[in-house]
Amino acid sequence: MSELPGVLQDLGANVEAIFDGSGIDPAAVAPDFRMPFRDLLELLDRAARMSNCPHLGLLFGARFEVVKHHGLIGELMHSAPTLKQALVDCVTWQLGYSSGAIVYLNRLGDEYAFGYASYEVSAPGTRVLYDVIVCIALRMLHELSNGEVKPVEAHFAYDEPANRAIYSKLLKLPVLFNQNRNCVIVDAAAMQITPPHANAEVRQRLLAVIGEAIWETKPSVSAKVGHAIRHLMHYEGPTMSAVARELGVHPRTLRRRLAAEGQTFEQLCDKVRYAVAREMLELTDIPVGEIGAFLSFASPGVFSNAFRRWSGMSPSAWRQQILASRL
Repeated sequence: MSELPGVLQDLGANVEAIFDGSGIDPAAVAPDFRMPFRDLLELLDRAARMSNCPHLGLLFGARFEVVKHHGLIGELMHSAPTLKQALVDCVTWQLGYSSGAIVYLNRLGDEYAFGYASYEVSAPGTRVLYDVIVCIALRMLHELSNGEVKPVEAHFAYDEPANRAIYSKLLKLPVLFNQNRNCVIVDAAAMQITPPHANAEVRQRLLAVIGEAIWETKPSVSAKVGHAIRHLMHYEGPTMSAVARELGVHPRTLRRRLAAEGQTFEQLCDKVRYAVAREMLELTDIPVGEIGAFLSFASPGVFSNAFRRWSGMSPSAWRQQILASRL
């Protein structure tokens, strides 16, 4: 967030007016500043609209620096023995500095997808945030490989924008829209590159202190489960056994811990699926049946029944209602 005022100034926008009412002094935003997820989305949407720059997120994300903006996590990433481990560090510790979304690193044959996905309800600023995230991923890959890694392509989880050409121009790689992932694709061989600042001694020192340093309060079991559910949508599907395995506990133990927090696995799974379904219906043109399959429903009919239970209408009707509200 600390780079946003500078980007807006370069665009000639009224920074004070954009931040007005946010409770944030744009002149005093530090690199480690954090704000609630929904407030962030609202501010990004306001900034893009008032600066008349739909691709604001690309300019904002391009200013990212690993250590400057990710602190101890960034230092740990720099110390990693391989690029893959550096990205795994980002994935592992992301819950310590962000909520409402996940960072993931998924193997796809001879490639990897390094990306970001929300499990909160979409908001007007989501598109801007996704642009920021893709550029941050590109900056990470460049910095951690000393410019050696050249990503294959970038995927955006929303429909094609009117200013598509600016994406190819600024990112300098192929871009795909209407995807079920918001990520960059990297050749698997690149994951073995050694970062320029790899240091085993520094790494051990950082690992000894990072847990206590980045968490003011440790995430609840429910938060960890929601995080895992969203992540597993890109793998085998968000089953209870898969989530328990990812968290390193027995399914019965996980159910008991969730019950202690007044939650069930099924409630959390429905919450995440509903949020992701609404985002995909609103931001993309992906057919309803494909969305249901991505969410691990047995058939389009089962997905439609679940969505009707959640919202009171079918997925198609919900999408039509959203589109009509934009007119």
